Amino acid sequence: MKTGGIINNYYAFIFILTLFYGAVFCFSGFVGTPFGSFKDLIVLVLQWGVVLFATYGLLMVISVCKYVFSVVFPLLTTLCTILAYFSYTANVQLTPMLIDLTFVNDARTWMGVIDFWLVAVTVLSFVLSVIVASYRFRHIKSGFYESILNLIIGILIILITNIWVSKFVNPVAERLPYNIFHSFLRYYNDKKVALEERNTFTVMPHTDVDSLNVVLVIGESLRSDHLQMNGYHRETTPLLMQDSCISLPNVYTEPCYTHLSVPHMLTRADSVNTGRAFTEQSFVTIFKQAGYRTAWISNQDQADTYVYFMNECDTLIYANSGKSLYIIDKWLDSDILPAYKKLLGEKADKKLILMHTIGSHWYYTTHFYEETSKFKPNIKSKIVSSNTKEEMINSYDNTIVETDRFIHQIIDGLRGSDAVLIYLSDHGESLGEDGYFLHGTDRSELHYPACFVWFSDGYKKKYPAKVDALKRNARRRLRTDFLFHSIIGAASIESVYKEESLDIFK
Repeated sequence: MKTGGIINNYYAFIFILTLFYGAVFCFSGFVGTPFGSFKDLIVLVLQWGVVLFATYGLLMVISVCKYVFSVVFPLLTTLCTILAYFSYTANVQLTPMLIDLTFVNDARTWMGVIDFWLVAVTVLSFVLSVIVASYRFRHIKSGFYESILNLIIGILIILITNIWVSKFVNPVAERLPYNIFHSFLRYYNDKKVALEERNTFTVMPHTDVDSLNVVLVIGESLRSDHLQMNGYHRETTPLLMQDSCISLPNVYTEPCYTHLSVPHMLTRADSVNTGRAFTEQSFVTIFKQAGYRTAWISNQDQADTYVYFMNECDTLIYANSGKSLYIIDKWLDSDILPAYKKLLGEKADKKLILMHTIGSHWYYTTHFYEETSKFKPNIKSKIVSSNTKEEMINSYDNTIVETDRFIHQIIDGLRGSDAVLIYLSDHGESLGEDGYFLHGTDRSELHYPACFVWFSDGYKKKYPAKVDALKRNARRRLRTDFLFHSIIGAASIESVYKEESLDIFK
C-alpha cells in the first residue's frame, strides 16, 4: 500500500506540472489560431491534448532521477518562460533562423529586446522551478524498479508523439517544450548541409557586363492560371500588367513541393539528372565567379534541401526569422523591402539578389491585410474543411494581389538601372478541384507555377536581342530546369555549363 501511494504521489506530481506547462507554455503555440465552429475548437483542443501528452512523457523522463530533475527542470522551465513570453507578446517562435541570428547579432542587438517584464517573469519562473525541484528532491520517492518503469513509459510517450505517429509529429515539434529540441536539431542539420562539400564549376565563366542588377523572386504556391496577365477573369495582377511583364504561362515543374522544387530550379537538375539538386552548387556560384555580389533574402522557414544555396550567397538575410506556420500572425512579403533597398544601395556594380517569398502559402489571410483585400468573404478558420470554396479562392486571390503590389515595389527600385527580374513560383495550389485543397496531394494544378519576367528600359536598350528572344520564347512549353540556364543568359554570362537550348534569352 505504501508503494502504491508513492507511485500515485509521483504521477500526481507529474500531472500537475504537465497542466502548468500546458496552460502556460504549450498554450502559447495555439493563441490566435482562428476557428470557425465548435468542431474546429474541438480539433484544436485535441491537438493541445496531444502536446500535453507528449509533455507528460518528457517530464516523466527528466524526473526519474531527482539529481537530473534538480538541474534540468529549472533550466527547461526558465527557457520555456522566455520563449513563451516572446510568443505571447510578439508572436515570435523559436526557429533555426532565429538561432542563427542569435549567434550572428551582437549583445547590443539582443539587449534591445529585453524589458522589465521579461526579466521579472524569468526570475519568478526560475525561483518557482527551483522550489519545485527542491520539493521533488525531498518528498517524491520511488524505488528502483518503479523508476525504470516510469522511464520506459516516458520514453514510449516521447517516441509515440515525436516519431511513431506521424500525425502527432508536427503539432508537437512546433510547440513548447519540444520546439526547443527540434529547432536546435534542425539548426545543426542545416549547418551541416551548408558546410558540406559539393561539386563545383571548375571552368570559370566570362562576362563583359560592367553593371547589371539581376533579381530572382522565388514564389510560393502561385499557380499560373490565377494571374490576370494569363487571362484569369479577376484583376489579380493589374500593377504587373502596367509594368509590361512578360508572362511564361506554360512552365511545368516536376516536383510540386517546396523542399524539392527549389533545389531543382536553382541547379542543373532535370528529369534525367535529378540528383544534381543535392550534389552540385547552384548558379549562384557561377555569378560569384563572374564578379557578381550575391545575396539571399529569406521570408520563409529554411529547409535542409535548399539551405546550402542560401549560404552559397555572399549575404544571407532573414526577413522574418521568428515566423512559423504554427504562429498565426501577419507574415508579409513587404517585410523584405527594407533589406532589399539596403542591398540596392550597396557599392557593387553587378548584383544578384534572390528573394524567397511566403507568397500564397496557407494560411492565406496572414499574407495580406484584411482592409486591403479585394475579394470577399475571406477564410475564417485554419481548418480547411470549415471554409467554403468561395472563401478559399477569394483569400488565395488576395495573396496574389499582395504579390502584385510587392513585385511592383521591387520593380520600382530597379527602374533607373540596367536590370532584369525573373519570378518563378515553386509550385501551384489545389483550390477545390475534385475536393482537393492546398498542395498535400500530387495533382495536375500543382505542376504549373506562375512565371514572368520584367526588364528595365536600360536593359532593353543594351540587350535588345535578349528581349526579342524572351518574347519569342514566352509561349514555349518549359520545365523549371530552364531557370539555371536562362538566368545565366539574362546576365550575359558565358559558361560551358549553360545549355543554349534552355536559355529563353537566346
